[in-house]
Amino acid sequence: MEYPISHYFLVHSESDRLAAQHVERYLAGNQLISYAEAFVRPEEVLNGTDDRFRPVLEYGLAANRIFARRMLDHLKEEGITTLEQLLELQQGYATKVLHTLTHLLDGFIGIDSVFYSLVEDSHWISDGLFERIRTAPAEYWLVPVRTGKLEASVLHPVD
Repeated sequence: MEYPISHYFLVHSESDRLAAQHVERYLAGNQLISYAEAFVRPEEVLNGTDDRFRPVLEYGLAANRIFARRMLDHLKEEGITTLEQLLELQQGYATKVLHTLTHLLDGFIGIDSVFYSLVEDSHWISDGLFERIRTAPAEYWLVPVRTGKLEASVLHPVD
């Protein structure tokens, strides 16, 4: 069976093998999401020196930003236009959207996370980390993870 790539993880590591192991340990111990299967194809792991590294990194960051924007748009559709309105939100759809957005901003991985930095525990990359990647690209890896059926998620019900 062919599984699509679900997540790209940024790892600081000495080798592709150790980077993949780091991601596998992280997913195995994660309490927010668990998959029936999650695996890494060694030939897909990208080093910071690879020409494909930067475009894949930018793709993942853009996908996360698009998802965050979609959550903001949902809140606007629910009539939320100011921060003060958040205190008046009734529990329901809008609070769940806000909760999901907050997880993305705060660094909790979810099934909608396309890119995740294990270096900074974040869905984004700080300017300082961009600089460290630029000056020592061989120390950074993007590890694509292919997943099977979602078994459990704190943020999304499982069928």
